[in-house]
Amino acid sequence: MNNVKHLIIKPLAFAILFACTLISTAQDTEQKSGLDEGSLDSQFDYIIKKSSSYEAYQVVKRTWLNKVKANTLDSIKGLKDNILNLETKNEAQLNEINSLKSELKETNEKLNQVTSEKDSFSFMGILMSKKTYNVMVWTLVFTLTLAVVIIFLLFKRSHSVTQKTKESLNDKQEELESHRKWALEREQTLARELNKLKQKYKGLD
Repeated sequence: MNNVKHLIIKPLAFAILFACTLISTAQDTEQKSGLDEGSLDSQFDYIIKKSSSYEAYQVVKRTWLNKVKANTLDSIKGLKDNILNLETKNEAQLNEINSLKSELKETNEKLNQVTSEKDSFSFMGILMSKKTYNVMVWTLVFTLTLAVVIIFLLFKRSHSVTQKTKESLNDKQEELESHRKWALEREQTLARELNKLKQKYKGLD
């Protein structure tokens, strides 16, 4: 009889132990899948759902709390690392933006210099813009044209005065020649009359 009990109890104990092992393994698997996966929010939901209630309190396994705490600390560390990486990337991007701004400024300065040199050229060792050069050239052309016009007008006036002077001189010369001829004729007439008077006085003697 004792042998029969022993034969019955031993397999039963073994079966109970095996069942407990399966239940414990299933709980560990469920715990692992509930606390090792998903977000912190889902993990807290899992703890609330799986923990037992006592009056107004919720009884939670310490191992679960430690697990969630570790997961929370890992999440916080991951967030801090992400923030640090983002700050590092942001600083690198700011440095790159500042570098690009500096290069853009330098490029604009070079472009303005090239544009200025393109619109300018050296004249007698002086760098001046084409606009200034054009103004200077047209001012010089206008000044020379005005000077030529004034000189032409003065020459024309002088030529006119010279012509009038020549005409007046010719008139005076003609008048002088005419007067000289008249004086010569008058002299000759007087000389003939004087000869006649001399001959007349000689006849009276």
